[in-house]
Amino acid sequence: MSDMRDKVNPLLQIDTGFRSYLNAYTRSYQSHMVDGSLDYAFESDFVVRQKINGLGGSAKLFKAVNTQDIAAEAKHLFMKCDQVGPLKYPDIYDKVRKCAERLELIVPIVFIREDLNRPLAYSIASDLIEPCIVLTKKLLEFCSDDELMVLIGCECGRIQNNHCSFNMAYTYLNVNNEVFRPIDRAFNQPIGSQVYSLLVQWVRYADVTANRAGMICLDKPGQYLKIMCGLYGKDYVDFYGRSQHGISYDKLAELSEKVHSSTSRNISVDGTLSDVERYLLAVSEFLYCKTLYSWRTDVTDMDGHAESGQICDVRTSVIVGNGGQL
Repeated sequence: MSDMRDKVNPLLQIDTGFRSYLNAYTRSYQSHMVDGSLDYAFESDFVVRQKINGLGGSAKLFKAVNTQDIAAEAKHLFMKCDQVGPLKYPDIYDKVRKCAERLELIVPIVFIREDLNRPLAYSIASDLIEPCIVLTKKLLEFCSDDELMVLIGCECGRIQNNHCSFNMAYTYLNVNNEVFRPIDRAFNQPIGSQVYSLLVQWVRYADVTANRAGMICLDKPGQYLKIMCGLYGKDYVDFYGRSQHGISYDKLAELSEKVHSSTSRNISVDGTLSDVERYLLAVSEFLYCKTLYSWRTDVTDMDGHAESGQICDVRTSVIVGNGGQL
């Protein structure tokens, strides 16, 4: 009898954390994990999130986001929005399925939202709900097929890299008036200056991670910069409320070639570039990274001698503007 009392309930040994759930939710991308992070993820993205979690002032904010805001958003989606499937919005479903296959994810739930009058894509996920991608009806009318493919791929990347709670926390910051804001928000206290500044900083690095995922999902990854310039050229306003009027693909393509031909030590980027232009330029460097071609074995290395992920991250840090420092 004593032996029976000493036995531990095996259910108590199950890790119910979101990262463990997401690992179980995925198919086979474990071969792409390096030190607990996906190999295409920009290292600074993970490091800054760790710093934010370590700040005392962040605990209450993220508790409100994870237990109330995300749940309220999910409730709204399930009650008010159309769910994409093979028979309803089949073209969107095919794009989502292709992105999921290329990123080795199970196809996420996708909702089409008609009550938000702006072209927007975002994702939500937590311990309590399955990962969901949200596309507004306006976005489907606004975007080309390639633009939708990139944006859906980016949101798959945000799901894989657990960006949701940080994105929702960002909606509490008064950065600009165009930032997406959920219908219900539970946190009503001031945001500490350290949390504020690190969340603003994190967005630049999260963009790189998510857009690398979007590039992986494209039929022709080499078209990434042209597609994104075309999207912002139509006065697209993203989740973070940023737009880029008058963006020039020719200018960025020329600058991208110039940057890539420079050694890591000698990279120099025009200080007048906006955050959007910088992250687009930084993501373009991923075209020359071995990691891209390990995910997309059907695509030929553009340069013939791709660089390692570590070198790509170093170069990306300079382009984004942190000079490799956090």
